[in-house]
Amino acid sequence: MRLRHAFLAAALLAVPLRAGAAALPAGDTPLPVIQLELLDETPRSFRLAAPRPNPFTVVTRFELSIDETDELTVAVHDALGRRVALLHDGTLRPGTYTLSLNASALPPGLYLIRATDGRGTTATRSVALVR
Repeated sequence: MRLRHAFLAAALLAVPLRAGAAALPAGDTPLPVIQLELLDETPRSFRLAAPRPNPFTVVTRFELSIDETDELTVAVHDALGRRVALLHDGTLRPGTYTLSLNASALPPGLYLIRATDGRGTTATRSVALVR
């Protein structure tokens, strides 16, 4: 799975103006905006979708898609890295699963939902609990 992240960057070298481009005041050098694409080539047998709703007040849900049967652990961690909930720990067959986090016993704050497969590949999503 390829993850794309677009960044806007200014080039260090001046690029001549194209025909029809607006002229800049004297002394200003045009800096083109370029798009960079970072690829995460780490093979993953699963995908962890963003929680919805986010932020949430009591319950949030998210989808976990798995391509091949694998051991998977899905845990919730607080902002200090402490595990506060274990949503799943065991084998999952290929498919898409909806997991729910009921945070009625948790204090408001930022939480991380972390899924780890049997090979140690991890996906993390953040979610904010508000009251």
